[in-house]
Amino acid sequence: MSIAATGQPGFVEGFRMLLGAAGNGALLAELLGVKPSQVTRWKQGTQVPSAESARSIMDFAYIVARAESVMHTRVVPIWLDSPNQFLRGSTPRECIKLGRVAEVIGAIDAEDEGAYA
Repeated sequence: MSIAATGQPGFVEGFRMLLGAAGNGALLAELLGVKPSQVTRWKQGTQVPSAESARSIMDFAYIVARAESVMHTRVVPIWLDSPNQFLRGSTPRECIKLGRVAEVIGAIDAEDEGAYA
């Protein structure tokens, strides 16, 4: 697999990790809000993700890795799509798409510390 590099440090590793966590390109595309064909082109190295897509990939990769350090790996996909009291009822996925990454990291930190909302 020759992943299209963006020049951003950690992008290729983050993309591979997310692809592995998603299981396939279609699920990763859904997670990122892009077409499956875009993920295929990124995987093949024939297209470089837009700056926005690359940022989303890196944000999601960091959050998934951080969440997996706090909760069981099987729980993380469920957690991403569940309303979260630390996020005022929004899901972590919604917050990430809206650029509220710091809030999601704060929610993970609160979970890690055993806080209750």
